[in-house]
Amino acid sequence: MKHSTLRMAWRNLGRSKRRTWLAIGAIALGQLTLVSVNGLMAGSFDSMLQAVTGPMVGHVQIHHKDWREERAVDLYLDRAAETVAQIQALPQVTGVTMRLFAPALVASGEVGDAPSDAEPGIIMGVDVAKESGKGGMLETLGPKELPGEGAVAIGKVLANRLGVSVGESLAVIGQDVDGFPTSDLFEITGFLGGSVDLVKTMGIMIPYADAAALLAMPDQTHEIVIQGEDYEQAASLAASVAALPLLKDAEVLTWREAVPQIARIVDLKGWMDFIFVAIVFVAAAAGIANTAVMSTFERTHEFGMLLAVGARPGRIVAMVVIESVILGLVGVLIGSVLGSAVVLLTSHTGVNYAAFGSTAAEDVSFAGVNISYIVYPVFELRNIVFGVWAVTLTSVLASLWPAVIASRLEPVEAMRK
Repeated sequence: MKHSTLRMAWRNLGRSKRRTWLAIGAIALGQLTLVSVNGLMAGSFDSMLQAVTGPMVGHVQIHHKDWREERAVDLYLDRAAETVAQIQALPQVTGVTMRLFAPALVASGEVGDAPSDAEPGIIMGVDVAKESGKGGMLETLGPKELPGEGAVAIGKVLANRLGVSVGESLAVIGQDVDGFPTSDLFEITGFLGGSVDLVKTMGIMIPYADAAALLAMPDQTHEIVIQGEDYEQAASLAASVAALPLLKDAEVLTWREAVPQIARIVDLKGWMDFIFVAIVFVAAAAGIANTAVMSTFERTHEFGMLLAVGARPGRIVAMVVIESVILGLVGVLIGSVLGSAVVLLTSHTGVNYAAFGSTAAEDVSFAGVNISYIVYPVFELRNIVFGVWAVTLTSVLASLWPAVIASRLEPVEAMRK
């Protein structure tokens, strides 16, 4: 009985091929939209999160409680080496790095260049070994371009403003932690790009030890950046770090607190997922409800005959519902295959948003972070699962009303139609 009901439901889908394929096409288009657009969005948000929780911000940041407001050189964390050692001992921590920051004036150090050509910059004392690894601020530089003793790397935009080249000298003038003038001459080894706007426009990357000597800060730091096992566990990691006695008076921030504007954008992804699942619901409901209603009224005579020969009303309901579920699953299968193909293909080639506009820029700056216009979609199996769940549920709900109508037909009256 079950097999015959299934065969009849499958056969009945061929009664009006045009209507059936229109319904399948609407569902497939909705599922294609869900899988491909959500894959593109997942790639966009992954790119944004990597830019935010990577080089500059990390998962957790530590500063003097007033440093973010004033950015003054004398607002530092003391006993830096001991603090870092305690943080590294925490089980959730996968990486720790310290940074020093100080405003400065920079100019070409070549003989004959005018002092009026000086530009504002920011001295950034960094651990070159750590920052040159994956996700570090020096990741884009080759081995010969990395800062070293007496050598610095500077932002590309700053270099353009100064008109300097690799191998030339750079004069750096600023104030140390006690307010005394300090200056030095460095060789330029490379130019910095990357995802951090501040680095590209004003960055003067100096090895940490050189920056500490220049600023008279032997065991102090302005910022400690921590990487954990997962950015979603940043709050738990921050709580563990804040509990360390050496940091009782420091400001400990998660990446969400450090860049709240981007955190709010990331949170929108859940709502966008919901919106595209709703699109699949609507497409499935419109296609299946129309097909089920029309099919039911066209087959009134057939249903009457089935009821007259002893078919139970429940079998009529099952037949109509199964037809709708098959229709929905065929549509969602086609949409899933097409959507997955689009995502997997573009995950290698990338999608360049700039090509859809008039800009020739490679990235856009937001909240101090540069986000690339080229997005690499990410395939997420859950989008297919969402689509199957949405279409199955919609198929059942959309077909119940016509199915119940068909099951309540009077056999004699129905056979006259």
